[in-house]
Amino acid sequence: MTRRTMRRKWRNGLIPLALLALTGCAGGVEPMAMVGLGGGEEAKDVTGPCGEHYSADIGLRLDMIRQQMEQGRSRSALAHLDESGFDYAEAALMRGDALRDVGRRDESDAVYETLAGGCLAADAFHGMARNAVVRGDRQQALVLMRQARDARPTDADIRNDLGYLLMLEGEPQQAREELLTALELGGAGQRAASNLVMLMMQQGRVVEAERLARRYDVDDELVARLRRLSSGGAGPEHG
Repeated sequence: MTRRTMRRKWRNGLIPLALLALTGCAGGVEPMAMVGLGGGEEAKDVTGPCGEHYSADIGLRLDMIRQQMEQGRSRSALAHLDESGFDYAEAALMRGDALRDVGRRDESDAVYETLAGGCLAADAFHGMARNAVVRGDRQQALVLMRQARDARPTDADIRNDLGYLLMLEGEPQQAREELLTALELGGAGQRAASNLVMLMMQQGRVVEAERLARRYDVDDELVARLRRLSSGGAGPEHG
C-alpha cells in the first residue's frame, strides 16, 4: 500500500522526507484471493488474509475501502467500515490504519491490540509502533517494531522501519543489518536504500554510499541532501 508522510515535528528537528517509512497504511496484507470455478465464471468466494471465506461482493467492498485509503480518503473509508459492520480481521486492520491516518491514535491502538494475538499481529505491532513514533516515544516504538519483525521476518517494510529507528537510536550495526535485509527482501525500494545511504555517510563511507545510491537509483538531489545532513548540516525533517 502507499505510504503518506506524517506532518509533525519530532522533538528538536524533522526526519528526512524520503527516509521515514513509518507512515501510511500497513503493507502486510495481500489482496484477497478469488476462488471460482474457472472458465470465465464469476468468482464464488473470497479468501481473506487469515483464511476466512466470504462472498465476492464483500471482497469487492473491502477492496473499495482499501482503495479509498490508498487515495488518502481515510475518513470516507471509516464511514464505509461503519456502515458495513464487517467482522473480519482485515476490516479491523483497515479501521486501525484509517484511525491512525486521521490522528485518532488512541482509538487506533485499541483496534490494533485486538489483532496483536492473531494472524495480523505483525501489522498490528507495526501500526502501534508508528503511533509511538508520532508521540515521540522511540523506545516504545523500537519494542513494538521488533515485535512486528519477529511476527513477520520477511516483511521488507517492517525491516526498513526498524533499521531506521535503530539508526536514530545510535545502533549503526543493527540498523545496517535490518536495512540490508530489507533491500535483499525487496519491497521497501528506495526507502531502505536511502536510509542505508545516510547511515553509510554518517559513518564516513561516502564513496560506498554514493555507489549504493547509483545502484538503487536514489535521486541525486536526495543524495546531496543526505550528505549535508550526515555532515551536521540542516536538521533532519519529514513531511
